[in-house]
Amino acid sequence: MQKNHLSDEQKRYFFNDGFIVIKNIVPRSYTKAAKALIEGVLPRDKRVLLVPRELATHPDILRLFNQTRLKKILETELGPFPEVISSQVAVTPALDAMGGRPSPHVDGSWSGAIPSSAADIEPVTGRPLDPAPYFGENDERRGSNDGQLWQDPDRTISLGSYSALVGIALNDQSVPGRGQFAVLKGMHETVEAAFRFQRDTGGVIGPEGPGWPRIKATEEGQTYLNGLPESVRARMHEKRKHSDPVEGWEWPELTPVLLQEGDAVIALHSCPHTATPNRGPEPRMNIYFRIRRLREENPHEGSRRLGHGVSDHLDRGYYGQFLEYPSTYNPWMTSIEKLCNHWAEWQGMQDFVAENSVAP
Repeated sequence: MQKNHLSDEQKRYFFNDGFIVIKNIVPRSYTKAAKALIEGVLPRDKRVLLVPRELATHPDILRLFNQTRLKKILETELGPFPEVISSQVAVTPALDAMGGRPSPHVDGSWSGAIPSSAADIEPVTGRPLDPAPYFGENDERRGSNDGQLWQDPDRTISLGSYSALVGIALNDQSVPGRGQFAVLKGMHETVEAAFRFQRDTGGVIGPEGPGWPRIKATEEGQTYLNGLPESVRARMHEKRKHSDPVEGWEWPELTPVLLQEGDAVIALHSCPHTATPNRGPEPRMNIYFRIRRLREENPHEGSRRLGHGVSDHLDRGYYGQFLEYPSTYNPWMTSIEKLCNHWAEWQGMQDFVAENSVAP
């Protein structure tokens, strides 16, 4: 009999690692239909795979989550959540190096053009000295990944968030180097600690806050958007030096999530992740859903303009619009509370977390 909950062993892996793989949970008839749908709209130039936006809401894509045990497991372990109405269709071309090395990050940050010189960046916050050309006159310009620079009008939180990232493989990714979704295994706790540090010091939560410069520069002076708190980046460098290499995998700090068609991965928002180069002969195809536990006091829960299932900034509208909230509900303080306690919303994990957490 198929179970609609995680076993104790699965909960242990989820608790320790920040992610869990569930094997063979999506029917092959569903994955094949979704894969055929994507293949039918891919451009002839296989070097650039731009999937039409309307595919994200196609019934054959949404049923991968909405009509499988994945939804039931999330309802049991996480709790109720709004209807999933959209998704991220993620395709990495075959024999594609993605222009460089992977870039692990925590979801929810702004993405866009940045200064080309380290001399143009404020060193502590990582903010451009002249922000208007990059952020817009009012700091509300949308990034290339639909991220928002700030979540609230007072600019106290610079990171969107959700509860769980659910990824479904549409083809075989069981061999390292096939464009795997990869994670910084076990570093969800370090991310949570970084958020608590920012909160406790009274700073911005997210990039530009304490210990998290928004833009950094390499030793060679090349600038880049920084998707990780400094404490996490330090642990990542240590892991890179001390981890044993995996054949066909050149990033020892990253754990490749090896999936076969129909397998799924569930990861905490606080588990840093990244796409990786696909050196295989076929495009890598994954479908991602971003799920946030229902917040009963939020008057906008379930509104289609939030884009639940795809958005990583659910306290604002999907297209960046600020929403009106009653004086009795502060969406940003609620999100900060959840960022600082990433298990708080997981109703099915409460007993396990209580029994296995180490008191400070």
